[in-house]
Amino acid sequence: MRFVKNETSRLISRKIDKAIFEFELIAPGDKVLLAVSGGKDSLTMAYFLGRKAKGYPIPFSVTAINIKSDFDGCGASPQMEFLLKEWGVELVTHKVDILNRLKEGESLNCYWCSTQRRLELMNFAKTHGFTKIALGHHLDDIIETTLMNMSLKSQISTMLPKMHYKKFDQTIIRPLARVSVNEIIKFARDCEFLDAAASCEYGKKSKRLTIRQAIDYIAQKEGEHIRENLFNSLSNIDFEYLPKAVGRVKN
Repeated sequence: MRFVKNETSRLISRKIDKAIFEFELIAPGDKVLLAVSGGKDSLTMAYFLGRKAKGYPIPFSVTAINIKSDFDGCGASPQMEFLLKEWGVELVTHKVDILNRLKEGESLNCYWCSTQRRLELMNFAKTHGFTKIALGHHLDDIIETTLMNMSLKSQISTMLPKMHYKKFDQTIIRPLARVSVNEIIKFARDCEFLDAAASCEYGKKSKRLTIRQAIDYIAQKEGEHIRENLFNSLSNIDFEYLPKAVGRVKN
């Protein structure tokens, strides 16, 4: 299996196109570094961006990077190298000692791990001349993060489809911003890499799961469209009906 052409793949491709143009994720001549873990999300992203890089209205190139950590339970899928080669996507591997960076008394968690990986991605991209770093976060990740920040941090903020850090020249992009996790699961199953995709044991214990279950419950009651409604609400803010606390609104 080199490429899959069915309704799910066409739907995901259209949603990625929409995100690219809606949020201006890619500019002509961009060198895009694809962060791949071996999981279904990043592999799906690599599949579609790898195909688009071969011929797209906006010329760009892609290279995949897999960051190997120093702990068990978060390794890349044995199938990953084979799939990326089959899709024509170059892969580089970068070893990072995450556990060794923990201070005495601290324990490993998803936030710490992702922060260290993000730092390594930024440094690698800068050293090798990449202009964009593509992450495999999808629509569900974004709305889950929004509700987590609201309920746990008393803050309205989320993962942006496009984000530029002041300390780095590279920009983070999330091409799957409009793609739901269920669409990714269906595509990965069609491509026969869903069962082999890597997963992290630490992610199964995160607070994100509680938020995910709440969204699933509402979607089952009201319909799957509520996921897109939640995402679209982030760009449809009616400040007239929000409380105005002096000195607490961030620009």
